[in-house]
Amino acid sequence: MRSLNVYQAGHQIGTLYDEQPLRFVYDTHWLATPAAQAIAPAFPLQAEPFAGGHVHAFFENLLPEGPVRRLLQASHHASTTFGLLRSVAGDTAGSLILLPPGELPKPPAYHITSWQHIAEQLRQGKAPTLGAQIQDDMRVSLAGAQAKILLTVLDDGRPAIPVGTAPSSHILKPDIQGIPGVWASALNETLAMQLADNLGLGTATAVYQADTRACLIRRYDRQTDAHGGLTRLHQLDLCQLAGVPSGLKYESDGGPSLAQCRYLLQEIGVPAKDLKRLLQWVIFNLLIGNHDSHAKNLSVLATPSGWQLAPFYDLMCTTVYPGLSRQFAFRIGGTNQPGQIGSSQIQAMASVLGMSPHYALGLARDIAHALPPALDKTIKALQTIVYPGTEHTLLERLAQRIKQETRKHGQRWGL
Repeated sequence: MRSLNVYQAGHQIGTLYDEQPLRFVYDTHWLATPAAQAIAPAFPLQAEPFAGGHVHAFFENLLPEGPVRRLLQASHHASTTFGLLRSVAGDTAGSLILLPPGELPKPPAYHITSWQHIAEQLRQGKAPTLGAQIQDDMRVSLAGAQAKILLTVLDDGRPAIPVGTAPSSHILKPDIQGIPGVWASALNETLAMQLADNLGLGTATAVYQADTRACLIRRYDRQTDAHGGLTRLHQLDLCQLAGVPSGLKYESDGGPSLAQCRYLLQEIGVPAKDLKRLLQWVIFNLLIGNHDSHAKNLSVLATPSGWQLAPFYDLMCTTVYPGLSRQFAFRIGGTNQPGQIGSSQIQAMASVLGMSPHYALGLARDIAHALPPALDKTIKALQTIVYPGTEHTLLERLAQRIKQETRKHGQRWGL
């Protein structure tokens, strides 16, 4: 029977078996360890194995989606979730490493490169396989439908490609390819991330990497240890927490609703401030026109004091691109049509999230009033580092679009 050993911080904590359905069992030595922790609330520490939809959903959500997954399937001759995990699940989101029996985690090693070399690889369309071209045993798996490059940025600013299962410190996200009408998405994401950060919403740190014209994001699930190395932090996205596969990340497809998100967060004991941040995240996405803000774009991070809502990521103004969805990812007050979301829908959302309607409207008002000057500040800083032409044009269109969205929503909400 094929299997994969599951490691965390160098310790084998369990085994995943290639069965139908997938089966996961904790390692007996791990169960006897005083510091042992469960990989998810759905899998409490116990000797009995777990099998079924929750196991499949948990591990499937570690894999890329869409075109990136199809590319991996073709390049690794792997058509199943287990086959893909066996091929690429070395440096995943969070703290887990999956390795075949007999293969152990190796000391971290990196191939030092340059931003100019990465830029040339991107120009040749080699982003998804960049690491594999440098090192045959490159094993990375980062969820999402967009091509990403995992890197470690050295103290002197040079990029390095992780070898084998070495942890990465950053994610480089080049422009989305293959979707008609979508252009300069990396700059779009950088602006949205920096804008949210300037508003104090708590995001992963993002900068625009000018050489590669890509969005460079510092991983919040990695931490520098006392020796200067990288430690993996455990995280779960809300699809993993809900036990649904990545294909059900949208509420309209059967994925988690806002009410379910609130329930999932409360069930694991996140602090009240995180429910406030959840509301701020929804309001911000409405105001900037980000209609792709689904449940998989929310994660929780394990900390010494318990689970907390992770810094926000994958923020972007999608309405600037005419071909993308005009429906919001969640239903708010019974509708996913942004033009129909008025003050009564915001108040209904407040009730769903266990907050007073007055409080929710006040929070929406604060963000809507603070957003335009924060947007001007963010765009002004980006204009100094981007190339004239296409990128300046996108910044101008984003400024117009986001201010327009903010003004319209403010009017509908009576702000």
